[in-house]
Order: sequence, then C-alpha cells, then structure tokens
Amino acid sequence: MQLLAPAVIGQTASFGMGYPVSAAGNPYVFLWCNPPFPGTATLSVPGVTLLGPILVNPQTSVSAFSGVLDASGSVAHTVAIPNNASFVGYTWDLQSVDLLASTSTVRFTDNELSLFVANAPSSNMVWIPMGTFSMGSNAGPPDVVSPYSSHPWERPVHQVTIGRPFWLGRYEVTQAEYQAVMGSNPSYFQGASWPNSANRPVETVSWHDAMAYCATLTAREAAAGRLPVGYQYRLPTEAEWEYCCRAGTTTEFHYGNSLVCGQASFSYTLHTNSGCISSSTVAVGGYAPNAWGLHDMHGNVSEWCLDLWDASANYPSAAVMDPYVSSGRYRVYRGGNWYHTSSNCRSAYRLWYSPTYRYNIIGFRVLLAPVLVP
Repeated sequence: MQLLAPAVIGQTASFGMGYPVSAAGNPYVFLWCNPPFPGTATLSVPGVTLLGPILVNPQTSVSAFSGVLDASGSVAHTVAIPNNASFVGYTWDLQSVDLLASTSTVRFTDNELSLFVANAPSSNMVWIPMGTFSMGSNAGPPDVVSPYSSHPWERPVHQVTIGRPFWLGRYEVTQAEYQAVMGSNPSYFQGASWPNSANRPVETVSWHDAMAYCATLTAREAAAGRLPVGYQYRLPTEAEWEYCCRAGTTTEFHYGNSLVCGQASFSYTLHTNSGCISSSTVAVGGYAPNAWGLHDMHGNVSEWCLDLWDASANYPSAAVMDPYVSSGRYRVYRGGNWYHTSSNCRSAYRLWYSPTYRYNIIGFRVLLAPVLVP
C-alpha cells in the first residue's frame, strides 16, 4: 500500500494497493483506527482462518472502504480531509483485508499505512498530478539554420511516466525566502541598485547550496507540523522539471513553437531577431504562467535539478518511469535565464555544471514529495 496524495487539511488524500491478478473476484475491506496502534494484535473467530499480521486495533477499527478486486492488479481510494485546523496532527492507521469467502479465510495484508494530517503547504506550491509525457527534442542540430536547435543529449524523444504526484514551487525561490531559511543572501542582484530584489530569484547558489536549503526547509517545516510524515522538500529531477515546464504541451516552449520578448526574462529572441533588453533577473511571477500555474519556467534563472550528469550522449529510446540519474561528476540544470537566447530557454534544454559552480544565472525551485529512494 502506498500514499498517492498526502493527508492535508482541506484536500483529498489518496492511497492505493497492488495485488496479484489471480486475486480478482475476492472482496476486500480497508480498516482504519485512531489512535495509531503499535505492534500487532491477535484475533480468533470460530470457523474462520485468519492469516497475516493484524496491524490495527480490532476493537476500535472501522471499515473505511470495501469492494471487490478486479483484474487490474491495483485498487485506489480517496478520502476528503475536512478543512478544519483541529485535524492537524490527527493520525489514522489503515490496513487492507482480503476476504476469501470460498475457504472462509481472512487475510490481513502486511501493508499498514499511517495517514498523518498536515497543514497545507504554502499557496506558492502547485499540486502536480501523475502523468506521461514525451521528454526531449527532435529539433535540428545547432548547425541547421533555425530559430531553435537541440543537442544530442536532448534526443531521442522518449516516453516518460511520472508515477508519483507532488507539489512544485509556483515560483523560483526568492532572495527573501532564501534569507529567511538560510540567514544569508548570496545573490548578485540584491540591494538598492536592483529594485524589488527581495522578490527576485536567489542566484549565485551552487547545487550544494540548493540542497542545503531544501534540507533546512524540510527540518523547519517538519518541526512546525507543516509537513506530511515521510515527505521532504528537494530539487526536482530533470524529468519532473521538464514534465512541469511542458504542462501538457509537446512544442519547444509551453507557449508554442516560439518565444518572443515579453513572454519571459531572456536576452534575445531568434524568432524575430530582436534583443529583449534583459540585463538582470526580474521579480518572480512577472510573466504569464504555463497551463499548470508555474511561472518563469522559461528564463529569469536557470534551475538546478536533483540529477547528476552521467556524461550520456543520448537519452534511452525506451519508455521509462521516474528516471533519476544518481551517478556522475556534474549536476544538471534546466531552463534558460536572463542572459540566454530563446533557443536555450526551450522546455527540453539541459546542460550541466560542477555542483560547486556559482553564478548569477542559476537558481532553483523546490519540490515537495515523499522521500525519494532511487
């Protein structure tokens, strides 16, 4: 059993369970109890064979959901969490039970799940559902005369499934947010010389700096009871980043097949051969968001991703699920920045730097999800 969407006040929690297809036709029930039940229980029912550990309290547990297993091999349910602050910190234990009526057997599955109700994350976080998209670009090589081109490491276009929902920052992390969490501001574009600098993205941060910010933010929010159990703030993988940048589109930009001045913070558009008067970052959210409500996915600052760079010349051609590269000397960054041309702001654009690299073109945004175990 796994949690598909966390238990957060005012939202809907989702959970699912996989099972052998051979179990199709068996009825099942989800039991839950409160308070959480430590350890296991024993139960005896005359004429019934009980199998598996009982991980909820038989005396206080109640039926949450029931049904009959089909041939899909998985079952999922949702529960609406009341928008009531008194529910924060409330915890249920949940366990599924398989009923084999033909043999009078009840199997308690070894998949207990605790639902801990947390405060909703900041409104600056956008809920991103699971889904499948085409990752990469088939644009011509750089020597082809075109308003955009791609590189070998952006090909071939291949199918990627994001198998876990998550929250992603609506904006790049700002200087004010970084200062509040880390107690310092390394940005170049700060101070009176740069109007509204507190709301500009933090930059001149290394990959290590971004990772430290995520770890510190996770610890702070967990201590304040604002983080679902087992969740963390982290950098997005580059697959998650491109999935979010595209927001359902298949074109080179989430705007379409062109990016022109006025749509993002970047220096030069190859579509109209025009300079965009960009000499610095700008305050986040100043340009229209994509279809999923995310701002500055093209331009402003490039964004560190979680992945390491393994020096692969090409993507795999086969379909993959939740790809994440955990070996390599360098770190991936995504998205264009204020200094880039339009071609370097494409949804599929990817490059790499040393994890210690700091410059005023690179920042990051955060993702909130269950702890990632590669």
